[in-house]
Amino acid sequence: TAFGVTAGANHTCAVLKTGGLSQGPVQCWGLNGFGQLGNGTNNNSLVPVTVSGITTATAVAAGYNHACALLADGTVRCWGANFAGGLGNSTFNDTNTPVTVTGISTATGISAGGDTSCAVLSSGALRCWGDNSSGQLGTNTGVGSSSSPVAVVGVSTATAVTTGQTHSCARLSNGRLQCWG
Repeated sequence: TAFGVTAGANHTCAVLKTGGLSQGPVQCWGLNGFGQLGNGTNNNSLVPVTVSGITTATAVAAGYNHACALLADGTVRCWGANFAGGLGNSTFNDTNTPVTVTGISTATGISAGGDTSCAVLSSGALRCWGDNSSGQLGTNTGVGSSSSPVAVVGVSTATAVTTGQTHSCARLSNGRLQCWG
């Protein structure tokens, strides 16, 4: 049974519930030229394939040609295209298996859009990584990508985040929205 689903440009991923828990493995299907299915190959698949090494995902988010999973322990793992550092592992190398996002250990929510990814931390802070060509990382330092997570300036009470192609928005604990990019 799937309890979370997301769609990228040409691929889709779902989190499957196992053992009655709201966590489990991730399966993806569609195009896979950059490894965005996460199964250790670059072969396209018309049917769901299991993402390598993930068994405790609580959420999944797909960007243009990459995807990220939030794990039950608060860490985030990403796979696929890494054009602007959207995998968050301090490199710009594509990978067809999940890599751990640098420095994220208390995430409660994730989002991926375009070549950018973001995580909500349990403290209410936000961290984003990847493309910043339109300021979508929220650093107020101009444009330029980051291959590791950076703090979103002025956000300390986030409860959710969503990331589009060139902008991002957070829902704050007071019910207001804050957007940048």
